[in-house]
Amino acid sequence: MPDVRAQFWSSKDYWEFSERIHEAAKRGDGAAQYYLSVALNTCEYMYGYYFIEKRSGAPPRIRTLDEAQQLTATRQGSGYTPDDVHDVQMQCQRIMSTKPAPFGNAAEWMDAAMASGYPLAQANAAFNKAFQARNSQDPETSRVVRSEAQALVVDALRTKDAEVVLALAYAAPFLSGEMPGEALKSQWTWVMAAYLRDPNSYSLVEWTKEMCRHVSQCHPDDKIIDILRRSAGNDLEEIERRARELNEKIDAGTFDESDIQAMP
Repeated sequence: MPDVRAQFWSSKDYWEFSERIHEAAKRGDGAAQYYLSVALNTCEYMYGYYFIEKRSGAPPRIRTLDEAQQLTATRQGSGYTPDDVHDVQMQCQRIMSTKPAPFGNAAEWMDAAMASGYPLAQANAAFNKAFQARNSQDPETSRVVRSEAQALVVDALRTKDAEVVLALAYAAPFLSGEMPGEALKSQWTWVMAAYLRDPNSYSLVEWTKEMCRHVSQCHPDDKIIDILRRSAGNDLEEIERRARELNEKIDAGTFDESDIQAMP
């Protein structure tokens, strides 16, 4: 079937997108399962955040577009503009207003994509396990879960996909046992590695837009490297060196659990 990833990033209506890939997801296509999960999860979170008003002792009320757009003035932490809220309505209104849920459950589709071995789903699971390991009060549980997360990182990297590398930027620092400052440097290293692999990948373009929602110094024509340069500061040269070393290991297929433990 056509590139599901490209279809997702270009979609203006997640109902049409979900309807188009639903059968493939049911047949076990990992990409269809993953992006169906992402579409449904986006609607559950973003449409719910802006359009669903929960009322004590009464059923939820659906806000009008004008009401939802006005919330951007009071929910500035999200970084969303009135135009972004309009896009959310266009993408999600039909899915969120149809009961029962027409395309299933986001979490179940993510589990299915993980079972299919889809690399971006593995990266997502690695982050969840890494977070669980970091916050577990039981040392043995933490060790086991961290080991599972590290194995998922290594397995996901076999695809050598820039978007997978970017997704792992959020998991790897949790797995290395670094201090907070070094963990942030590690995260920028993975972002830089993804950028060096494919600066125009869908996820990196979206990552740039998302970062600029929350960074006041962003300019409309900013590129990923501009954000990295501002964020990394004097560490940029070291981060780029580490990123190139990381990519060399990924390309050679030699990256393993010991590399995670040895970071940075």
